[in-house]
Amino acid sequence: MTTEKAAKATKKESRFFIAKTVIETKKKIEGRVKTYNEKFIKKSLENGREFISELKKDPIKTIDDLIDDSRETLNKAKSSRMNKFQKKMDATKNGIRRKFATINQKTQRVYKGIENDAKLITEDFLAMGKKNLDKLPMKKTIEKKISAGIDSIPEKLNLPSKGEIDNLVTGIDDVNKKVDTLNKLYANA
Repeated sequence: MTTEKAAKATKKESRFFIAKTVIETKKKIEGRVKTYNEKFIKKSLENGREFISELKKDPIKTIDDLIDDSRETLNKAKSSRMNKFQKKMDATKNGIRRKFATINQKTQRVYKGIENDAKLITEDFLAMGKKNLDKLPMKKTIEKKISAGIDSIPEKLNLPSKGEIDNLVTGIDDVNKKVDTLNKLYANA
């Protein structure tokens, strides 16, 4: 029996719930219709009545005012469109300038990379050239002949060698020491 009572109570609650939901939905719909009527229909009807009454009083003036208002509205629309168009053009120009600046930066990086690669390639060519020159058998012979030629120049010009100059400097130092000792002996005497 308890299940039967529970089922009857649930039916009563569900009927009440459905009725309550219907009433709430009806209120919401009425509120929205009323708001819509006040915002859109009522104002339009009042504006239409006002226009008709003005048209009945003075049709020429009303039509002239309507034409003037239309011109002002068209001018505003044109200027609004032009302003929007100008803003879009400015935004597009700025976007294009930014993209060109980015492309320019990337291009500069590529050029620097190419420059660095060219330097590396040049250095590699020079190093490889030096290695290949060292491998040439004639290089050592040419270097020996050039060194021998340079070494023979002082002899041909009758210039003293380094060893002879060193001996001469040593001899002059010895003479200077002897002169200093003799000066000290005569200075003391």
